[in-house]
Amino acid sequence: MVFHYGTVETDWGRMTYTDSSGAGHSLLFLHGTGCDSSDWKSIIEQLPRHQRYITLDFRGHGQSSVPTEPFTLTNLADDVLHLINAIRIQEVILVGHSLGGMVAMEAAKHSPCITGLVLLEGWTSLSSAGSAFDSGRFYGSLPQTEITNIQRKAEVTRNRFKSNVWESFWTSVKEFDAYAYLEQACIPICKVFGGMGRNELTEQKLRIPSNPNIQLRWVSNAGHYLPHECPAEVAEICINFVETLS
Repeated sequence: MVFHYGTVETDWGRMTYTDSSGAGHSLLFLHGTGCDSSDWKSIIEQLPRHQRYITLDFRGHGQSSVPTEPFTLTNLADDVLHLINAIRIQEVILVGHSLGGMVAMEAAKHSPCITGLVLLEGWTSLSSAGSAFDSGRFYGSLPQTEITNIQRKAEVTRNRFKSNVWESFWTSVKEFDAYAYLEQACIPICKVFGGMGRNELTEQKLRIPSNPNIQLRWVSNAGHYLPHECPAEVAEICINFVETLS
C-alpha cells in the first residue's frame, strides 16, 4: 500500500497528512493526545488494500506545526473538516482513538460528509470516563518498553506547546460533552472499549445514550491504548463496520 505525504496550510501553520490511493469507503484516522499518524500503521497494514486511508497529525503533534495561539478541541474538529474539504473527500468514516474519538464526534456534528464513526475509547465526556474503570488498566498488557515509548512521545509533544496554549486546549477537552450529540446521532457509530478494569458501574459512567445507531463493543484483556495493544482486533472492527455500511 503506497501513501502520499501531504500538507495543508492553515491560519495556525502547516497540517500534515498521509493519503493512500483507493476506491470504495474512505477512512480517516484521528490519533490520541501525544500520539501521531504513525500509531495507525499496524492497523492500516491489516485492512483491505482497495480502500482509501487517510491519517493526519493534529496541531503540534507529529509533523504538523506547533500553534502559538490558544486553541480548543472544536478547532481540532475544524481542522479535520478543513482537510476533508482540501482533499475533496465526498464521504468518509472517522476512526478516532481517545482525543481523536472526541474530535470525531465534534466534527460529525457539522458535516454530512461523515457517514460513520468508529470510536476507540473516545469518551462521551472526560470527567465521567476517569472513574468508569478500576485502576491499573490504562496501558493494558503492553510491555514496559512500549509504555515508555508512548510516554516519551507524549512528553515530547506536550513540551512543544507554550503552557498557556496547552492549558487552553486541555480545558476544552475537560469541558467536552458529546451526550446530546450521541443521543440524536443519525449515522452508524461503533463505540469500542478495552475490557480491562470493567465493573458493574462502567457502562453507566461511560454515558452512552440509548440510540439504535450506536453499537457498543468490548475488547477483552485490553486497556486504553487499543491501537497499540490489539491492532488486529481494531482492524477487524473497522472491516466489519465498513461491511455494515455496504
